[in-house]
Amino acid sequence: MNAKEKYKLICEKNNEVPLFLTYAWYHQLFDNKEWGVAIAEKGNEVVGFMPYCVRKKKSFSLITHPVLTPYQGVWLMYPEDQKYTNRLSFEKEVITDLISQLPKVDSFHQKFLPGFTNWLPFYWKGYVQSTRYTYIIKDLSDTQQIFNDFKENIRREIRKAGKKLTVRKTDAIDLLLSMKKTAYQENNQEYPISDDFLSKVFDFTQQHNCGELLIAEDEQKNVHSVLFFVWDQHSAYYLQGVTEGRFKTTGSMSLLLWEAIQRSARVTKAFNFEGSMVEPIERYFRAFGGEQTPYFEIKKTSSKLLKLINY
Repeated sequence: MNAKEKYKLICEKNNEVPLFLTYAWYHQLFDNKEWGVAIAEKGNEVVGFMPYCVRKKKSFSLITHPVLTPYQGVWLMYPEDQKYTNRLSFEKEVITDLISQLPKVDSFHQKFLPGFTNWLPFYWKGYVQSTRYTYIIKDLSDTQQIFNDFKENIRREIRKAGKKLTVRKTDAIDLLLSMKKTAYQENNQEYPISDDFLSKVFDFTQQHNCGELLIAEDEQKNVHSVLFFVWDQHSAYYLQGVTEGRFKTTGSMSLLLWEAIQRSARVTKAFNFEGSMVEPIERYFRAFGGEQTPYFEIKKTSSKLLKLINY
């Protein structure tokens, strides 16, 4: 049984594996040659794994962080009732093993799941780390309290938008794509996600019942905002959203986020806003009362030429 076959078996047996670390995510969204997985074992028991995506850029081979995959990193299967000191030793041993199995590439780049804290084994192997932040509502059990924790301007926007706009679920992923492209073009930028890949991710979420696409529209059927979110057993994740330029002040995105939070409360435990390192977006997401949560971006450039190019 090869590494991918073992990985598939683990994910089929373990429903605790987060969405973006599952075998299905990589198997269905990426070509077989575009991804791999490192597997750490003790005896005949798998104790950790680390999926990764590989691509070529000119003459360089890169392990990269793919779009629409907010987090990657390692997943560890800890022994039961493990003492803290033993836990650290376990992490060092297993993570070092996983690192040793990564293919030899010119550059490595992944953003790790929030909650992963022990990146020392990477540091000792020459990797560097940057701390990033997201905002997470960590308990969705009381939605009324969640709403009360929003800043007053957000609550006001939602109430105002709720009187004029209707929120509904849709499968029109092409609408999100079209609106995102227009928004990027207005800023003289190119939308970095291909039509095919965005559709593939959406189809994946429909097949596995782990995502929804919501729109907010007025009585004339003008679409003000679109929001795409996904979930696993641990959390929901905001993946993509966009507001039509002429409707920036209608509160439609706040209304959609509130709807997504309420829907997420029926299927999972938390809501992760994502994308919170951009200052205006950080300020907006912070207003929803989530907890500022750090996570790690870990990199390593092995190629001297690539280091010079990126200097």
